[in-house]
Amino acid sequence: PVDHDVPVLQVRSGDGKELKTVLFGYACHATVLGLMEISGDWPGFAQQYFEEDHPGAVAMFLNGCSGDQNPYPRRLLHYAEGHGRSMATAIEAAIETEGKPLSGPIRAAIAWPEIPYQEPPSREVLEATRQGKDRYDASHAALLLDTLDATGGLPKSYPVPVQVLRFGDGLNLVAIGGEVVVDYSLRLKRELGELGGGAPVWVAGYSNDVMTYIPSRRVLDEGGYEGGGAMRYSMSIVHPAPWDPSIEDRLVGKAIELFNGLR
Repeated sequence: PVDHDVPVLQVRSGDGKELKTVLFGYACHATVLGLMEISGDWPGFAQQYFEEDHPGAVAMFLNGCSGDQNPYPRRLLHYAEGHGRSMATAIEAAIETEGKPLSGPIRAAIAWPEIPYQEPPSREVLEATRQGKDRYDASHAALLLDTLDATGGLPKSYPVPVQVLRFGDGLNLVAIGGEVVVDYSLRLKRELGELGGGAPVWVAGYSNDVMTYIPSRRVLDEGGYEGGGAMRYSMSIVHPAPWDPSIEDRLVGKAIELFNGLR
């Protein structure tokens, strides 16, 4: 599944003539280039090109649910520039259409539901893994064993932030922490779109905290990197096991609960 929507929010002067700011989003990793250099990648080029075409305006980017969405082609600078140009063109097309004015009030709510982990490996399994040949599995096992020795147990859950903002009755924004996969965007736009009377729903990931990937039930069932494999690389946060399969329903349910509380 993919989400090719490009939501755009523009801010204009009081008389509507001068473009001040655009906020745009898209569900795709900013990973055209490698991790050995610092850059804005394709979103940075999109901002640069748009601002060059609109002197004085500021372009801002809000990453979508891109946890399992990668750009292609990639790895060369001109690809990042090309993807950025394509996005700048999409933003341009959006602001040239007749947008829907937004009015207040702006209402917001945030919560940190505790998302449980699956059952962690036993001490015996961790001891064996620490002696294994895979250095990432071994270092992760060592981290879990050190945590066990220091605290007598392993974390059972982690608080994942969920935030909802309502711009009058014209736009609803859901922001979830972590590297959220695309299923959340598709599901929340469908379910909150119905609850909100058809008002646009904008879903962002990487918001208020980034602790690891946030898989859907589909991605958990598939396994792999986003389904839990990436957790073994975390050294600053102790993730003892993949997320519980209830994670998707818990986070979507919390977003709907917050939305209903802002009616």
